Amino acid sequence: MVKLFEIRDIVFSPGGDKRQIRVSGTLDEGRFMGVRGPSGSGKTTLLRILARLRETEAGMALLEGRGWSEFTPVEWRRKVHYLSQKPVIFDGTVGQNLRMPFGLAAVHRDVSFDSSRVSAYLKRLYLSESILEQDARTLSGGEAARIALIRALITAPRVLLLDEPLAALDLKAAAAVTGLVCEWVSGEPGRGVVIVSHTGDIAALPGISYVEIGVEEGGSK
Repeated sequence: MVKLFEIRDIVFSPGGDKRQIRVSGTLDEGRFMGVRGPSGSGKTTLLRILARLRETEAGMALLEGRGWSEFTPVEWRRKVHYLSQKPVIFDGTVGQNLRMPFGLAAVHRDVSFDSSRVSAYLKRLYLSESILEQDARTLSGGEAARIALIRALITAPRVLLLDEPLAALDLKAAAAVTGLVCEWVSGEPGRGVVIVSHTGDIAALPGISYVEIGVEEGGSK
């Protein structure tokens, strides 16, 4: 196995208290890493740190052996893409939302918008192509989650950070999302997924390993 992504002794305080959490783990390419821990333990905080949206108190993450300090924040987020539980949706149509990342130089210089891939992903996720003309602000929670996933995939990240990606979905849509992500991660070398999910479905993800959140410095829970 090729080591794709590494969490190296990241330390953070998940809330307003003085607890400190230390996390380490390794994600091989083509694999999944699950983040487990009780509610309020800092799972979402960890994903935000890994996306460089929040500072860590110590430690670092590495992509293919290169520390995050070797990338600009924009370059890092282009390669290590965070999808929050409440997806970010911008004003305009769904189609404009999907094209928006390609107006950024960090994305546009090595990947272009592929309408055929968008069409294929829409079909896989049980969404009609007519949704592209819809006002994005009128999307349901489940539709917005699937559109945000498509927007992430078409920008060709190396690592996806998924925070409760199935929470707003019915069983049919959840199965479609899980299937698509599994195909994506194994479709080309150099891809991996870090996932937070309360559903039992992630236990069946191929090659999944786990890191545990919620252990204080000193080892107590």
